[in-house]
Amino acid sequence: MVVRFLNHTADVGFALEAESLEGLFQGALEGLLRVMFQNPPQRGRRRRRVVLEAEDLETLLVRYLNELVYLIQTKGFVPAKARVRIFPKEGGFRLEATLLGEPFEEAFGFQGEVKSATYHGLSVVQERGLWKAQVILDV
Repeated sequence: MVVRFLNHTADVGFALEAESLEGLFQGALEGLLRVMFQNPPQRGRRRRRVVLEAEDLETLLVRYLNELVYLIQTKGFVPAKARVRIFPKEGGFRLEATLLGEPFEEAFGFQGEVKSATYHGLSVVQERGLWKAQVILDV
């Protein structure tokens, strides 16, 4: 899995590459954590389950990232790892994830709030056997 940050004038963006669609969504969590924390947790003792649906993979990725932002900034749960499964369903896709994380701690080095994942420049594609995505976060 590859997470590469993008130059963007007002917001923060990153590009992702993974061998699987599930790996791509796990990479999105890693990218988000790197934006929000200097020292994010490496493992987690607490679990959260997330189930989301969307009509396409781009919308599913935005919803997933925004759910993660909500859990971190509103519920004080910082996911360290995710076990993600994505299923095609009639009219779109379903994501089921088990998040392993820790309660928010100052030791994680919070770097600032993320307002949301955006649709600006958003893409999710499969090319030559790799899944690739680009995401811009409104900070």
